Amino acid sequence: MHMGLLLTLLLLFTAPVTAAYKWIAPDGSVSFSDTSPHPDAQQVILPSSQTFTPTPITPITPITPQKPAPEKEVVHYRHISITQPIHDESIRNNAGNINITVSVSPKLRTKQGHQITITVDGKAVTTNTSGQATLLNVDRGTHTIRAAIIDNSGATLISSDASTFHLQRVSSLP
Repeated sequence: MHMGLLLTLLLLFTAPVTAAYKWIAPDGSVSFSDTSPHPDAQQVILPSSQTFTPTPITPITPITPQKPAPEKEVVHYRHISITQPIHDESIRNNAGNINITVSVSPKLRTKQGHQITITVDGKAVTTNTSGQATLLNVDRGTHTIRAAIIDNSGATLISSDASTFHLQRVSSLP
């Protein structure tokens, strides 16, 4: 009996009703209706139903993916080495002039701003695109040289192994 009442109340509150009627049967059961079929029915004043108006949804404009900017061609150098002077070579030159030649594989990409930097004893002495340099008036003794390829931002792309040469010059000291 209570289940029927509950179901009736649920239907009453879920259906849009403008008027409702209630009556009590001789056995004490309560009945509801949206029409007045029973002569003892009383009208029940219902509050207006609650309504909700959502805010309008802004249509989503699909984002068209843009083509990424073309990346710079990535160059992977396989090899860079100092071919002259030969590693551990002794050079006799009284003026102290040393010719340096660097070998690069694949070919240096100068159009991308790549250059070769040559360092002697840890100090950069020249940067160029030819892979050749002449050092003038180098002090006698043992020196270490390296070569590296740098890009236009100055980042090192690859560097050679260290190469050592020994410069012998005549001394005027007794």
